[in-house]
Amino acid sequence: MRTITTGRKKSLICALAAAADLALFSVKLFVAVSSNSISIYVDSLNSLADMLVAVIAVVGFRVALMPADDKHPFGYGKIEEVVNLLLSLVILLTGLAFVYTSLQRLLYPVPVWYMFKYALLIAATAAVKLAMVFGFGAAEKKFNSAILKNMKIDSILDFFISVCIVVSFTLTQKLGYSIDSLMGLVASIIIVISGVKSLISSLGLLIGKSQDDDIERAKSLIKEAGLADAVREIYCHSYGETKVYNLVINADAFHTDGLTDKLQNVFRERLSAQLYIKSGGSENE
Repeated sequence: MRTITTGRKKSLICALAAAADLALFSVKLFVAVSSNSISIYVDSLNSLADMLVAVIAVVGFRVALMPADDKHPFGYGKIEEVVNLLLSLVILLTGLAFVYTSLQRLLYPVPVWYMFKYALLIAATAAVKLAMVFGFGAAEKKFNSAILKNMKIDSILDFFISVCIVVSFTLTQKLGYSIDSLMGLVASIIIVISGVKSLISSLGLLIGKSQDDDIERAKSLIKEAGLADAVREIYCHSYGETKVYNLVINADAFHTDGLTDKLQNVFRERLSAQLYIKSGGSENE
């Protein structure tokens, strides 16, 4: 029940983010078309990509809520890692498209029309993104979700990009419209770098990279239970909210009455995780 409630809350957060990004896209696109600014146009399409990311995340969280079955005994939580990979690809491909567009505008420049009210509107969108940073930060801390973490990092980048665009847009009236194209190119490169980092991280999770935090929590729990000497190896596999641990314990300890039951109860109560135990040699080896 807790997993279902958590999944629904994460879906709601992403749905609200999608609505906010759609509003930001509309405002930025209006300003971009009105001012003929390539950097603001890039920023508007970035908001559209963010909206797509949030929608994909909503779908992923909903699929992850599907109950376990015979073919998927640990549920569908792994879909979150697949979604995280898709989000990273969207960010990367969006950034690459923006690089091309910005370079094209830099080589074939067109005039940009500055107005104070346009700069004010983009500044307001930056403030909204800053609020989303804090919102995603609080949600990521509460739910420990890689997707929400990536969305928080992306929002931080978007905030700084929008702030820089406000500055560069304002400077176009003094320095010429080439500064606008350069800012669009810088924003695009930042998005590409963010996409590459996110893609590498997502691939690591999908392949099965060990989560140090989960392992450390398990070790602390085992130590508190006074069973550290019995455990030889610890592995952890994530299926969204579901954590599955595998312990290899000394053969001598394996036959101790109640040991396996004690360990399984501790992991179930303290970590809400499933635990599988097998023997792995004697303590003296």
